[in-house]
Amino acid sequence: MRIAVVGGGISGMMSWYLLQQKYDVTLLEANNYLGGHTATKDVEVEGKRYAVDTGFIVFNNWTYPIFNRFIAELGVEFKHTTMSFSVKNPTKNLEYNGNTLTSLFAQRRNLLRPSFWLMLRDIVRFNALGKRLLQEDAADLELSLGEFLQKHRFGKAIKENYLLPMGAAIWSAGLVDMPAFPVRFFLRFFQNHGLLNVTD
Repeated sequence: MRIAVVGGGISGMMSWYLLQQKYDVTLLEANNYLGGHTATKDVEVEGKRYAVDTGFIVFNNWTYPIFNRFIAELGVEFKHTTMSFSVKNPTKNLEYNGNTLTSLFAQRRNLLRPSFWLMLRDIVRFNALGKRLLQEDAADLELSLGEFLQKHRFGKAIKENYLLPMGAAIWSAGLVDMPAFPVRFFLRFFQNHGLLNVTD
């Protein structure tokens, strides 16, 4: 069987990689490079050369085992790193980073802010509820994110200072668009990427 894969972005390359193990596959790409939005461009600024990623890829052993095998076969180097999420909300004079306890409370006033503690409680509740509903394939998964948060009485802080900004950052969307996002897809993505876990 002869197969054509159209587009040499990450999905196209992975499709080629898996299919070529059994079939005669041709990868078609309009650009003169592979990688789609993850392409790295060399630029010069004030006489210095920099390699600038026009997109980025973050992967882990848990979620991307096939991709890891692919880049290992190609001999592509990678660096171990941590990825964290931070918010600065100037209207609330709120700032935090979820990487460590120290960064979570880097703005010391958060220790005395009831709304901040309520947000943390809601995050733990959201994670647990999300895992349970995904396991049950519950009807609530057909709601939008906004409807889901309202139905389960999540507070304003988790919406404004955690879920909506994180979703907007992940999917390059506006804050006003995120409440309409399908909650099933939102929760599946969070679960697949370990975002429904406080640790690990």
